[in-house]
Amino acid sequence: MMIRNALPLALILVAACARSEEATFSSIGNESGTAVEAVRTSEGDDEEIALGEWRAGLQEEQATLEFGPGGAPPLFSLRCDARRGTLLQRHGAAPSGDLPVMLVTVGSETRRFALTSAGGAIPMLRATLPATDQFRAVLTAAAATPIIVRIGDAPPLVLPPSPMIGSYATGCANGENQRRVEVEAAANETAAEAEANQAAPAGQ
Repeated sequence: MMIRNALPLALILVAACARSEEATFSSIGNESGTAVEAVRTSEGDDEEIALGEWRAGLQEEQATLEFGPGGAPPLFSLRCDARRGTLLQRHGAAPSGDLPVMLVTVGSETRRFALTSAGGAIPMLRATLPATDQFRAVLTAAAATPIIVRIGDAPPLVLPPSPMIGSYATGCANGENQRRVEVEAAANETAAEAEANQAAPAGQ
C-alpha cells in the first residue's frame, strides 16, 4: 500500500519540476497596452559585462551616446530619430538571410524589437524605441542595472549601467539633444569666423 501511494506523489513532483523549467518569457501588459516581457533570470546566466565605456559621439551631425573600448569603434550606440524616438544600434555587419529580432533585457523585463540594416560607412543593426514607449522608463532605470542585448545566435552584449542612458533617451524625447548639437555647431562656426578674422592681414 505504501508503494502504491508513493507512486502518484512522485509523478506530481516530476510534473512540477518540468513546469518550472518551461519558457523563460511571459508577456505582461503596461498602461500603454504595449507588451513587455518579464524574464526569469537563470542562476547560470552569468555573462560578463563588456569592456568599454559610455561616451558622447557624433554620427552624421547627430549627437549620439556610444559604448565601446577607448580608442576603438563603438559596439553599441543610441541615437535620436526624426520623431524624437531613440534608435538602438548594434554596430557590425548584418547577418545573411532574414534579419533576427533584437532582445533588450533590463532587470526582469525584456522587449523584442524589429531590426533594420543600416549600411554606409558604419554598418549596424538598428531598432527603434518610440518617444512614448513605456520601455523608455525601463532604460532610464538602467542607471543601476546592466543592459543585455541579444541578436539571433550571436553572443549577448552586456552593457554596463550608466545614468547617461536615461538622460540621453529623455533628451531624444524632448528634442534637447539635437538643440545642443545645433547650439554647439553655431558656437564653433562663430569661433572659426573670429579666428579667421584675426588671422587676416590688416586692411583686408
